Amino acid sequence: MKERDIIQQNKLFKIIIPLFLVFIAAIGLVLIINAPINMTDLLKPDDTNFYILSGETASVDFTAGMSFIYETQLSRVRGVEKWTAPIKIRYEGNPTNEDIDTLNQIIKEFNTVHGFPGMKLANKNENVLLIFAPKETLPDIQQQYNLSEIDKGICQRFSEKGEINRAILVIESDVDQDYKNSVLLHEMFHMVGFYGHVYDNTSILNREGEPVFGLSDADTLALRMLYNPEIPIGMTYYEMNEYYRETEISDFLK
Repeated sequence: MKERDIIQQNKLFKIIIPLFLVFIAAIGLVLIINAPINMTDLLKPDDTNFYILSGETASVDFTAGMSFIYETQLSRVRGVEKWTAPIKIRYEGNPTNEDIDTLNQIIKEFNTVHGFPGMKLANKNENVLLIFAPKETLPDIQQQYNLSEIDKGICQRFSEKGEINRAILVIESDVDQDYKNSVLLHEMFHMVGFYGHVYDNTSILNREGEPVFGLSDADTLALRMLYNPEIPIGMTYYEMNEYYRETEISDFLK
């Protein structure tokens, strides 16, 4: 082969190979775009819908739910505590439009839980006060309502004989919106009856305080288990565990 032919051949390869790589990359992009999306893998900050567990996608069982309930409630109190009266939330301060949208979405999702007493926004006669406030005003709010130190958010519940009947939530307003959405969901989950934190980093109540933008399977299952109408206030951990040991999870999730 002549030297001129070799040079021309090398030039041709230099043109063809990049074009071939671009073609392969384009095919890959098309496949990715058209691939089916699993919502459990798509819990992004800008999602408007929080993931709610269903029978088809359940990846946890009653053991995980009982562990969650023990860590977040029944290791702290003698028997089940929860709301029985409708939850009426009045908010004040300086919430953004997205804060209110997120709040409404959380309310909507909680209201899908069987046995949950219901939750709505209210202008008066509230039993939950939700305050959005800038960081510099938090010490005054903390003193006014006799709260613990506020770090991005806090929830203080009040109960009588196991019935949660009042709560105060404070959310620091001058933080990143996505992070604030996560803090709001976190504190709302405390408010409905889960007092502690868990080691699962996918949970909205993870101990590390990492922002999570939706409910994990264990979060949602625990919420359903707690508000099951068959689970009365005052039921102990052992009684609750025995009840669910005799229940089929496939029936429970229908």
